[in-house]
Amino acid sequence: MYKILITVLALIFVLFVGCAKSNQAVMTPQEQDAAKKELTEAINTIIEGLEKMDAEALFQSYWNAHDFVLFTTDGLMIDYQAAKEHHVGWFTSLSSLKVTTVAEEFRFLPGNATVCAWRATFDLKPKAGGEQKMDLAITLVFNKIDNHWKVVYQQTSALQ
Repeated sequence: MYKILITVLALIFVLFVGCAKSNQAVMTPQEQDAAKKELTEAINTIIEGLEKMDAEALFQSYWNAHDFVLFTTDGLMIDYQAAKEHHVGWFTSLSSLKVTTVAEEFRFLPGNATVCAWRATFDLKPKAGGEQKMDLAITLVFNKIDNHWKVVYQQTSALQ
């Protein structure tokens, strides 16, 4: 319960700070449609990196900055480099990984910020044998940085 509260408070803080820094209006419907296409491409890059089990490819869509935050399924709050290393370690334990998007929704905020609610099923084959299926709910906060959508915050929850 404490981990959930901390996660929610961190997300509210990130959203509040991002919105407070911007006096820009929310995107027009046409701008939102164009952004959805770009954001979907960023999510597809994430999926490709996951399925290739390639941390370098995966983290192309992430912002390499000191204030990047990622919450893992076990409640760790880690920065960009630790997130990359976490995934490298996870990938070495797998022989294959398939990701299927169940649902995704975008909420556009002022200042080129977008929250993506993403549900996906991860079909895993650990090197130790067997198969696993994980249903995950992932919150991604994207900012448009240097004309590219980058994940600046991620919170991952296993659905049981």
